[in-house]
Amino acid sequence: MGDSTNIIVGTAGKAYSAPVGSTFPLGPEVPWGASFGDMGFVTPDGLEEALAEERTQLDAWGEDAPVIDLAKKRTQTFKLTFRETTAGLLSLYYQVQQAKMTATAAATGKKQFVSFGTGSLADTVEIALGLDVIMSGKLHRIMIARAGVTDRGAIKHSADDSSNYELTFTALAAPGGAQSVQHFITDVTLPEVDGG
Repeated sequence: MGDSTNIIVGTAGKAYSAPVGSTFPLGPEVPWGASFGDMGFVTPDGLEEALAEERTQLDAWGEDAPVIDLAKKRTQTFKLTFRETTAGLLSLYYQVQQAKMTATAAATGKKQFVSFGTGSLADTVEIALGLDVIMSGKLHRIMIARAGVTDRGAIKHSADDSSNYELTFTALAAPGGAQSVQHFITDVTLPEVDGG
């Protein structure tokens, strides 16, 4: 019989970014370290997580079904739409290092502004990405050691909605051979393993 307490509803969440190589928390309720910064408001669409796989099947003479099914590549993606316009999100959307952005201070009668150019394929912006999904009293923490933006939605400037940044992050190979993606999920028990 089913158990309704196992049903997950992601009612809220947060996204955090840090430099690649930053140390992740050691549990789902451990605070994020000082190197992780809040990426701001996310639209009510929440987080869309996807796992795609490329597989190779090996056949054998006289067999009518594959004898080996090998995973060649697994690609994990995480899609979020952010509402705020910040230097960090501009950097990720336009693939411009923040060090290459120029800040001009406010002057009498003039507002402060940031400026940058785009178009260089040499610029690659990668981050360590942390995600907290809060759901029905449970917490699902996802930690991506190295992530890059591999897809972007169009930015719409209109009176109907905020100018949002729809970003799809792809988990990349982690530095030093570490796990590329780690999950912590509270209130999920493993079945007992029969040692006999």
